[in-house]
Amino acid sequence: MRTYARPVTLFTHVDGRNYRPEPIALDAALLGIRKARKSPTAVDAVNVYAFASRDGAALHVTYVHFVPGHWSNVNEVFDVYEIPTAALTDL
Repeated sequence: MRTYARPVTLFTHVDGRNYRPEPIALDAALLGIRKARKSPTAVDAVNVYAFASRDGAALHVTYVHFVPGHWSNVNEVFDVYEIPTAALTDL
């Protein structure tokens, strides 16, 4: 079994500004996605897509769109998690 210290890349978009991609641990990504799915008042949509990256590696991409007003002083916030499928299947 392989060890993935920070296999997930988190992309955050706030009111038209894209923030630098952040590498995060798989556990942190899964926790964030689970919390988003359990909070229908805070999250407009949680969508998961499976496809291949440019180098052919299998990826799961999760899109989380927060409702306007959930975060203070911003209107639009969404997170995109890029998770290598191998990291999920090696659990």
